[in-house]
Amino acid sequence: MLHKKMSRMDYIVEVILILIGVLICVCILYPILNILAISLSADGPVLRNEVRLLPQGFTLKAYEEVIVNKGVLRAFGNSIFIALAGCALSLIATYFAAYPIACCEFPGKKIYNIFVLIPMWFQGGMIPAYLCVQKLGLINSYWALILTALISSYHVLILSSFLKGIPKDLLESARIDGASELRVMFQVVAPMAKASFATIALWVIAAHWNAYFGPLLYLTDSSKYTLQQVLREIVLEANALQYDLGTVRPGQPSVNLADQIRYAVLIVSMVPMMAIYPFVQKYFVKGVTLGAVKG
Repeated sequence: MLHKKMSRMDYIVEVILILIGVLICVCILYPILNILAISLSADGPVLRNEVRLLPQGFTLKAYEEVIVNKGVLRAFGNSIFIALAGCALSLIATYFAAYPIACCEFPGKKIYNIFVLIPMWFQGGMIPAYLCVQKLGLINSYWALILTALISSYHVLILSSFLKGIPKDLLESARIDGASELRVMFQVVAPMAKASFATIALWVIAAHWNAYFGPLLYLTDSSKYTLQQVLREIVLEANALQYDLGTVRPGQPSVNLADQIRYAVLIVSMVPMMAIYPFVQKYFVKGVTLGAVKG
């Protein structure tokens, strides 16, 4: 295969793009490495503002405080439950909404498509949503967070766009052989849409994990707080003492770990998303690419 020789201008453009990419990486990674270094540093260097990218006086005391703290662990578990339950239900709802668009013909299909698109253009707003949740008796319930984010028109369009690429002959042959629509839906089509399911699952889990405004609006019981709410109180309002973090216990030296604990909680909150992404990366890239080119 012949390779086109790059001109001088091509080399210059490539170098500029590489430098821009490196600069963006530095801007993204520096704050993360800085808070990681602070969370692993002793109290003295932190108070003297000496910590940059490497820990000074390496210690795991902040993480020990976070890991054994019941309030943080409870919030961590709440977020995991909401993210996993919300993801499972959201995938089912999205699939049921996208399948008729891509794989079925029925009267009123165009009207159905319009109704799917309407939420992308118009939304009821915060107050109607809150009143609806209140009327359903879901205030201070995890279901308020799961159901209000159950389905997204964008996710439906991504999934239906992918499903349109599945050969129609395959579906027709299954129907001719006597397979019911549900069997075609779950035994024929669903296994072929793993890439898009993984992509949407990652988006939904990340959205639930990082959600802040919804829990702030609907949850009033501190025992049901998500990790983001606890992070807000610890980081923004400096309420680490409310969760018995950084306090001096009998037999321990008097050390103020407030800053290290705040950053340790931030690092711990990043771990689940960083752990999930490598396993779904190949599906994520494939799902986004295929969903983008099918129409």
